[in-house]
Amino acid sequence: SEYADAVEENNKRYKANQQLYRKRQEINEHIFGTIKRKWGYNHTNLIGLEKVNGEHSLIMLVYNIKRSINILGVPDLIAKLKAWNSP
Repeated sequence: SEYADAVEENNKRYKANQQLYRKRQEINEHIFGTIKRKWGYNHTNLIGLEKVNGEHSLIMLVYNIKRSINILGVPDLIAKLKAWNSP
C-alpha cells in the first residue's frame, strides 16, 4: 500500500504514547461515535469546504446544547443563558 509507511509511523507513535491515545479516546472519540451512530450523521449533505464546515459546526452546536441540557436541565440552562453577558 502507498500508505504503509504512514501506518507504520502511526503505530510507532501509538506504542510510544499509549496513555495519551487512550486519554484522547476518552475525551474526544465518544462525541463522534454518538453523532455517527446514534444520530446517523455519517456523511455530509452539502458540497464545498465552507458549507461542510458550516454543517459540521451546526451538528457540534446541537451536540453541545443537548449535553448542556443533560447536565444542567432545561430551566437551569435557560437561566444561565438569560444571565449571560456577551463580551
